[in-house]
Amino acid sequence: MADRSHPPRGGGDPRPGGRPTPRPDLDAPTVSNLPAVDAPEPVDDPRMAPVVATPSKSRRRRRILQAAVIVLVVLGGNIPYMNSWASDRYNEWRSHQPDYMRANGRWDIVADSGSRSIHAALLRTGKVLLMAGSGNDKKSFDAKRFETILWDPVANTFQKVYTPWDVFCAGHAFLPNGDLLIAGGTKAYEVLAQDSPDGKKKEYRGLKDSYLFDPIAERYVKTGFLAHARWYPTLVTLANGAVVAVSGLNEKGDIDPGNTESYDSQSASWIQHPDLRKEFPTYPSLLLAADGRLFFSGANAGYGPASLAARQSGLWNLTNNAFQAVPGLPLPEVNETAGTVMLAPAQEQKVMFIGGGGVGDTQVATDRTAIVDLTQPQPAWERGPDLSSPKRYPGAVVLPDDTVLVAGGSRRYRAKDTLSAEIYDPATNRFRRVADPHVGRDYHSEYLLLPDGRVAVFGSNPLTDDNIFETRVEIYSPAYLYAGPRPVVSGAPTTIGRATSVSFKASQKIDKVRLIRPGAYTHVTDTEQRSVALPITAQADGTVTVNVPDNPNVLPGDWYMLFADNEAGVPSVATWVHVTP
Repeated sequence: MADRSHPPRGGGDPRPGGRPTPRPDLDAPTVSNLPAVDAPEPVDDPRMAPVVATPSKSRRRRRILQAAVIVLVVLGGNIPYMNSWASDRYNEWRSHQPDYMRANGRWDIVADSGSRSIHAALLRTGKVLLMAGSGNDKKSFDAKRFETILWDPVANTFQKVYTPWDVFCAGHAFLPNGDLLIAGGTKAYEVLAQDSPDGKKKEYRGLKDSYLFDPIAERYVKTGFLAHARWYPTLVTLANGAVVAVSGLNEKGDIDPGNTESYDSQSASWIQHPDLRKEFPTYPSLLLAADGRLFFSGANAGYGPASLAARQSGLWNLTNNAFQAVPGLPLPEVNETAGTVMLAPAQEQKVMFIGGGGVGDTQVATDRTAIVDLTQPQPAWERGPDLSSPKRYPGAVVLPDDTVLVAGGSRRYRAKDTLSAEIYDPATNRFRRVADPHVGRDYHSEYLLLPDGRVAVFGSNPLTDDNIFETRVEIYSPAYLYAGPRPVVSGAPTTIGRATSVSFKASQKIDKVRLIRPGAYTHVTDTEQRSVALPITAQADGTVTVNVPDNPNVLPGDWYMLFADNEAGVPSVATWVHVTP
């Protein structure tokens, strides 16, 4: 299973081990460290003068040869270290060369949050909410030390936020007003069989707690309780502003049998839907489709039935509980810890399935991707291009130029981080390798697109005896940020409605305009991110006019980042706009 407060043996620490410190060479004798010798007394009789032995030429050659052998032996023992050190220095130099950055982008470690972030969400203020709760740390749970950090990417500062419950492994989704709804969490940690009084394993147990995070007041606000306790649930926002909650482990540690409930903003309460019953594995990847159904890609993050039937990809109708299977996913037995992303633009309704692994803590991983077109009457998966390496826990982020960054991940269950990144281009249906990240990321990592077009990465909790956690923040700057001056957008309305025209000023000729919904990421699941095209209808004298789509299932109410790309694919810094419900 997924979380392990006492993880099973065998995973190992996937991060590069500390290199052995090379043994220093033994000090060669010098004038300063030879033992002191009294100078000989002057003598008158030349026969009493001290005799100084002069080595023969053959002896001198032998000594030089011996010294050379010693030097080579010492250096030989450190060649792996020296090669690695030289390679690291070269790669660091190369990654900062202008031509390299224009082709591959660049990664930078920008801060250390000090937080064991399990969840990350980009707020409409531009700040990032890093939610840890107990942070997969039983000692913190027992001490009721629950943590949330608010990161300001511009000032690169961190602020602690009072956290009233253990948000660890809750679910979350944005409401149409930009508040983040968080539901569920941890009531109890698991107890392994060897540590249990009755010799039976006890699973994690979920909570009924539910809160909003107000991005303006920067605090949690209590709402009504869930009807069903949930740990590892998925929340997804519908076109009408309601938020559906499914799956998770209940207060007894059992998988939820299919109870569905939705959050009503007006009453700040949860409503049960007894006629909507669908059992999912935990953290199922659900996306709102253009026809109002919820698409389950088959990707998930852990608990639940292992049968392929229980993890079948398909479209779930919330009006009659019908489920239309979507067949054809290659390697359907390795759907766990896989990524799912709706490709840009969202109007085309193409979804990509990325990587994945076997059920539970098996060591299987795959480089498989697959793509499905949900506009088809009988949609079916088709195999996409393979990743550069097998990946569990891949991070996938839609970029303003319609490409997708796929980074991080590991070749094993919480082990053997890949330290690679690649860009998928929907126009060519191909991946290309880009700059490699410096920090390995696997389980409990998060990926978010920032308003300036960069991608921020947090977390990682590889499997080790001491339950280590990665707290460094790394940022990827895509190649488009080195392709020339950025367009500057001004005068965009703060609020826009669907089926309308919108105009704004731009400093350069604009090739495409996108509304990108901010991400809310945890456990390889992000039900929020989508990039919606605003077709350009007119452009003259620096004024750009675009049409806003009319389908609320394609463009749900929320705050979005408006990006305008020039003809070279360079995006503007995003302008925040509110799409009204």
